[in-house]
Amino acid sequence: MPVGINGMGRIGRLALRAAFGGMDRPIEDPRHGNRLDIAHVNEIRGDAAVAAHLLEFDSLHGRWRQRFGCDGNDALLIGNRRIGFSAESTPGGVPWGDLGCEIVLECTGKFLKPNQLQGYFDRGARRVIVAAPVKDAAALNVLVGVNDDRYQPGQHRLLTAASCTTNCLAPVVKSSS
Repeated sequence: MPVGINGMGRIGRLALRAAFGGMDRPIEDPRHGNRLDIAHVNEIRGDAAVAAHLLEFDSLHGRWRQRFGCDGNDALLIGNRRIGFSAESTPGGVPWGDLGCEIVLECTGKFLKPNQLQGYFDRGARRVIVAAPVKDAAALNVLVGVNDDRYQPGQHRLLTAASCTTNCLAPVVKSSS
């Protein structure tokens, strides 16, 4: 399923690295082949060359083993893959659906209200997963291992990964209750 990423800060870069196998998994790991198909990246701070550099040289995770580059300012080159790149300031500025993105990962931390996120849907995204809390009943806050059974694909188009604090504490609270 083609995925777009809006925001290439810490969370966006880690999502992209994970999608490309940034973490080696043994061949016997049942999740060895689980990867996302990243179709497009949008980032307003820096151009494609800056994004490629920050992906390759991570201050915490070290240098990534892939080859990096850019094709002008329209694409990132990672290994043998070409990923579209843009620098639009709003979710509605990117034609997500036309670029093949069914899901968009909102990783900017800036767009946290349904009316701000509507641009993704207006431009063709079928689902949006926000990497920060969305404090609105329109968004399902999903905590893996705690309430992920509540996700109904036909009903939930706007999801959030809640907050890092919630993700740390909720599994502990659930297991102790």
